Amino acid sequence: MPPAVEDSVLDVDLGPPGRASRRRVIVVLAVVGLIVAAVVGWRLLRSGTAPQPAAASPSATAPAAITLASPSAYQGDAGYPVGFPRTELGAASAAAAALETAWTLDSAQAEQAAVLYAPPEQQDEARKAAAATARGWRETIGLPADGKLPEGAALRTETIGVQWHKRAEDQVQVSLLVRVTATKGAEDDGPAYSSPVAMSVLMVWHPTVRAGAGDWVNTPDPLPTVVPQVALPGTPEFTAAGWKAVTAPTR
Repeated sequence: MPPAVEDSVLDVDLGPPGRASRRRVIVVLAVVGLIVAAVVGWRLLRSGTAPQPAAASPSATAPAAITLASPSAYQGDAGYPVGFPRTELGAASAAAAALETAWTLDSAQAEQAAVLYAPPEQQDEARKAAAATARGWRETIGLPADGKLPEGAALRTETIGVQWHKRAEDQVQVSLLVRVTATKGAEDDGPAYSSPVAMSVLMVWHPTVRAGAGDWVNTPDPLPTVVPQVALPGTPEFTAAGWKAVTAPTR
């Protein structure tokens, strides 16, 4: 996994041969930070291997876990969390919620979630990119790109580490360490895939969303983005990379 993303548009192979038009769409829309990160996940799952972080072991110097901020409301068919505090922790919590809901095998759910966490002027691009990402995940684990999913087929993204720094007023660069797990469904005897993935995204406070109440949205980052090293919670590498373990807020 490359340690950093140097450009806002990634010129990489995002899919299997013969899907050039779809790859072009995703590359053009790669400025949407949470969609860019799917590239790494696809490559991990396609190979069937995970990066090799150090095995977990107790660490006396490990920082206490951070509890993510609770949302003030839930929207959409699946009850997506929105309305996070106007704080740096609120930005990190919104970033985690956006990624966990937008990475899915269900294109409709992916589109709805991506639009919800995108700035109003970028919602059309976010919708298209999210649909393409969902199809890409499905193809990567051997499922049809479209249509009804087999019973038990699922992709789950769990935030296991976070760090952030304030970029400017109402702008926070958030780095997320997530565990992505994908299964093909009950009727398939193939393996389940699970890999840790790290990414960094820019969260900006947008005062007009959520009916004028304001909230954090994922915005294309114009600057080169440094992605911290992947490491498992509880290891010295995890602490050295600057990660803080997280616990989910109480709903």
